[in-house]
Amino acid sequence: MTGAGLASVLAQQGLKIAVFEAQQPDDFDLSQAFDLRISALGPQTRSVLKRTQAWQNIISMRACPYRQMRVWEMQGFGDITFHANQVNASELGHIVENRVTQLALWQVLDKMPEVTLLCPQKPLKTYRKNATMYVETESGETFTGKLLVAADGGQSMVRQAFGIGVNRSQYQQACLVVGVNTELGQQDITWQRFTSTGPQAFLPLPGQHGSVVWYHQADEVRRLYQLSNAQLQAEIMAHFPQELGNIEVLSKSYFNLQKQHAQSYVQDGLALIGDAAHIINPLAGQGVNLGFQDISSLDAVIANSRAAGDEWWQAKALSEYQRQRMWSNRLMMQTMDAFYHGFSNENTGLKWLRNGTLALAKLAPIKRNVIRYAMGMPASPMPWAKFLKKSL
Repeated sequence: MTGAGLASVLAQQGLKIAVFEAQQPDDFDLSQAFDLRISALGPQTRSVLKRTQAWQNIISMRACPYRQMRVWEMQGFGDITFHANQVNASELGHIVENRVTQLALWQVLDKMPEVTLLCPQKPLKTYRKNATMYVETESGETFTGKLLVAADGGQSMVRQAFGIGVNRSQYQQACLVVGVNTELGQQDITWQRFTSTGPQAFLPLPGQHGSVVWYHQADEVRRLYQLSNAQLQAEIMAHFPQELGNIEVLSKSYFNLQKQHAQSYVQDGLALIGDAAHIINPLAGQGVNLGFQDISSLDAVIANSRAAGDEWWQAKALSEYQRQRMWSNRLMMQTMDAFYHGFSNENTGLKWLRNGTLALAKLAPIKRNVIRYAMGMPASPMPWAKFLKKSL
């Protein structure tokens, strides 16, 4: 998604873009089952998609707006619900299937004369020679350009080819994702309950559909995954809160939890975006949004560098993108780590601290900033910030 998203905005600058893709997205049909891979797309991501009509394509297929977000702990007094109207927004975001977003971007790129879609084409070798970047493909063709963007995922072949290392760690837990039908009507709330074994969450989809997310120890998640749909349904009903209502399990998958951060985002003629640069704990569903923030930053950096007449493909110019995004992505990763470890610990002191934190977040100024942060928007000044500034 991030590679296609970046191509769509860079093409608007008049740059000639080649997109290498292994497989073309399937056509959309309303009768298709919901994809298990979904993302909560925030306002900044939506604004990028709107620039090239991709958002209109998404809405013409299917997306589910959510206006409320509830977070609470199973055993404690911390319980808070955020609402879009508290930041004068119509919604907090939209839950969209990844394949719908991918198809919407493909439809846009297919109509752009500046973009060449090379599909199916798989790069076999990438390298730099003098000031030119080279891509050799399975078909035996060679392509050249000034800038190569690695948007090829967490196991990025491009990143490895240019010797960029990563800092990586594996969590002891895994995440079970379950596609369900619900007895409840169309919902506009996503919620997350913290338990001693890990978070439990629900994300709404159009109609009486949704996604159930269950974090647990890796062995337990594998056991749950191997159950029949009927058996898994019984397990979910026994362990999830009553807010879920009755469900029918339709599909399921799971993945191990990890975090990963590239040690550098740029070199001469090279930039990393999305999962190739960073993988975050999916606790708050911010992975795709961070990738689209990468897109906005890199697009602006290239545009400003070109306007100044600089060599926009060189590391000297691209380093501004790294400066903007590396710190921000690291902060989000550390924040998610703090949530993950803080809410997965039975230490009495930590339990009081996290419940107190949720209670404190009910204060209006803090609550608004938490909502804006979750939406990927800049925080608004606290009412006491001016006083503190004067007193320092």
